Amino acid sequence: MKKEEIVMSNTGASNTGPSTIGVPEQEPAVSAPTATATEAGSRGPWWSSVRALAVVTVLAVVAAVTFGVLWATDDSSEQLQALQSRLDTEAEAEAVASDYALSVSEVDFRDLDAWRAALTDGVSGQLAPKLEGAVDVVAPWLTQMEYTADARLLAAEVASNDGDTFVVQVFVDMISKSKQTPDGVAATATYTVTMDRASDWTITDVGGVGTGLPGGTGEPEPAPAPADGGR
Repeated sequence: MKKEEIVMSNTGASNTGPSTIGVPEQEPAVSAPTATATEAGSRGPWWSSVRALAVVTVLAVVAAVTFGVLWATDDSSEQLQALQSRLDTEAEAEAVASDYALSVSEVDFRDLDAWRAALTDGVSGQLAPKLEGAVDVVAPWLTQMEYTADARLLAAEVASNDGDTFVVQVFVDMISKSKQTPDGVAATATYTVTMDRASDWTITDVGGVGTGLPGGTGEPEPAPAPADGGR
């Protein structure tokens, strides 16, 4: 071969493309779709999450229905109603006894007939004569001493009950005035009021009437904490 042909052959080889002599071979790059497929495979199919969510929802519905049935079939609702009924009845008894105790604690020597009416209001036919007798005994003392008394409720509580018979203890704070004590004297009167619910809370017995009055019996009791709504 001639020298010129050799030179032209070498020149043509260099023009066809860059020489790869001395250049290391590169590794093929991992394509993005292959990486995405691998990641998706690690998470699992999309319908697996949907199926798990559906199972959780069904379990929640079943639990709600089960608890609803249990609440409707057990006796907790009846017990709650019975407790509320008892509390309402006791509150009514305490209100009746408190009104009576307050009214008989308000005394004015200038109108003893009003006090007599208060003592016999709402009481049984058997009890009324006994209370009227108490007025007859104490009235002369009240008039002579020009006795007056104001009262406010301290507390009232059902002490016991047997069927329709309720016994309520009532504590009343009394401020009394007379000739001997024109500035007033504080005393606590304690009443024990027995009532019959079956006869519209008729008062069948009263203890403590006359306590704190001139000629009355009984020692003043320590004053308890005032009741809510007390006067």
